[in-house]
Amino acid sequence: MFKSRGMNILFIVMVLLIVAVAAGFFVVNRMAEDKTDVVHPNIDQIVKDLTVETGEITTNIKGDHFIKVNFNIQVSNKDAKDELTKRSFQVKNAVIYTVSGMSPNDLQDQKGIVNLERLIGDRVNGFLDSGHVTHVYTTEKIVQ
Repeated sequence: MFKSRGMNILFIVMVLLIVAVAAGFFVVNRMAEDKTDVVHPNIDQIVKDLTVETGEITTNIKGDHFIKVNFNIQVSNKDAKDELTKRSFQVKNAVIYTVSGMSPNDLQDQKGIVNLERLIGDRVNGFLDSGHVTHVYTTEKIVQ
């Protein structure tokens, strides 16, 4: 290539440095992409990448009543979904703790459900590190 051996070595080092910087950029960019909040997700992203189902939770509430509930919790990014999946025991604890202080009258109308979803979202946000709860959807609720 070049007549001087020193120039050849310098050229090779510069090419390797450029390739390493470019590869590093793409790796860091990909890692940051998973932690970035999804601003306007479509329904496929919501279902596949951003929602965790609590599963059926049955517990007693004030008086001699019990409640059976199920929630889908939507979070802001994929990392938050992974974290929330791992913290499922804390989510169930948050739900049980929240509903145990409520009466059947607190849970009968739409305002009660909205309040319950807000309280659960706030409680889950308290221990979620990778993102935040964007919506809590009640998918099943039976009060007896």
